[in-house]
Amino acid sequence: MWRRRAEPVEIRLTTPDESEWFLRVLCAGFNLDLSTARRFFYDDPYYEVNQRWGLWIEERGGRMLVSVLTAIPLRIWLGERAVPCFGIAGVTTLPEYRRRGYASELLRVVVRALYAEGAPLAILQAFNHEFYRKLGWETVSVIAQARLEPKQLPRYDSTVVRRATPADATAVQALYAQTVVPRAGSLVRDERRWRYLFWNLPNLWVCDYEGQIEGYLFYDFLDSGWTLRVRELTARTERARRALLGWLATNEESVRHVEFQMPLEMLASLQLAGWSAPPTDPTQPMYTVQIVPNMMARPLHSEALLRHLLKGLPVPEGFQPFNLRVRDPLLTENGEPVGIGEEGGTLCVRAELPTAPTLTLSPMTLALLAFGTLSVPDLHARRLLNAPAELLPVLDRLFPARAPCLAPIDFF
Repeated sequence: MWRRRAEPVEIRLTTPDESEWFLRVLCAGFNLDLSTARRFFYDDPYYEVNQRWGLWIEERGGRMLVSVLTAIPLRIWLGERAVPCFGIAGVTTLPEYRRRGYASELLRVVVRALYAEGAPLAILQAFNHEFYRKLGWETVSVIAQARLEPKQLPRYDSTVVRRATPADATAVQALYAQTVVPRAGSLVRDERRWRYLFWNLPNLWVCDYEGQIEGYLFYDFLDSGWTLRVRELTARTERARRALLGWLATNEESVRHVEFQMPLEMLASLQLAGWSAPPTDPTQPMYTVQIVPNMMARPLHSEALLRHLLKGLPVPEGFQPFNLRVRDPLLTENGEPVGIGEEGGTLCVRAELPTAPTLTLSPMTLALLAFGTLSVPDLHARRLLNAPAELLPVLDRLFPARAPCLAPIDFF
């Protein structure tokens, strides 16, 4: 039966004494056990810096919190630049109050508030990409996903793989810094981020050769524990790669599948043949790799975003100044043209350049440009970017394709 939507009386940040109320809505919305969730909620290393937003309505003569979300301050790599952003997580509404537009209204208010703070960007992992696209988000990355049975993995010697101890934390961080080049879409791992990883992902094993950590494996479980999901596998030597895969193969009696989620080229580098017995049917795949949507992003303060991306870069060959304007129905105040010019041999981001051409685009297209999801020629060919032909080579140099990906270990 259709019910008239009650108008929200208030949307704002929750206060500390409302934290338990917020938690109860979160658990009801995601069907979580309250006693189990309470520890994770309050012990979260981001707890003190998170923004917890709520929407209250007048109901039965009182105020009721019915919809919530959390905005997490993070930094994300876009090329060689670390860009401040907010991760939007835990968006939910009490089941009996859904389909009344409360979550959409809460998101609109939060987007405006983060814009007012000067935040360049918001990111999220969506269950329904179309819902967020209507609010200005766009899918900016994909991830490769494959599931194998443990017996399909090679049984290399794994005697050098052991469970990590707190004393291994420094070595794991150092190994990451030595071997991993952060790609577009990965989060900056500052001290708080590392604390979150060690706290949130207790399943960490290391490959230890005579006291030297040569590889590590973060993992968790899905499907009531029947699927072991690799969150991050890092090895700086071939023998470490083999040992870690060999350890995964030893889990045959405890899990049905081992799931890998990572950029396609990283998945290929693991050399997963999927061979467990001589094949009999040539049409039956050994295993299947799926490319699935990954992260969504929404530009907030476009001038701030462009400053973080472009300011101070060397002026590319053939550069000509131009203006960039975002047509954003939700953030109309964000529609002032931003000038991209040069000063002393480097790029500068300033007020509108009166004599320069103006490129107008949607927030979704700006998200695709900023992340390098598609090349500029590809965006133009798909009619997502309507730019003068003479400006396309310049844009292609300023916003190169980057194949971004938010790795599972960066999920928030």
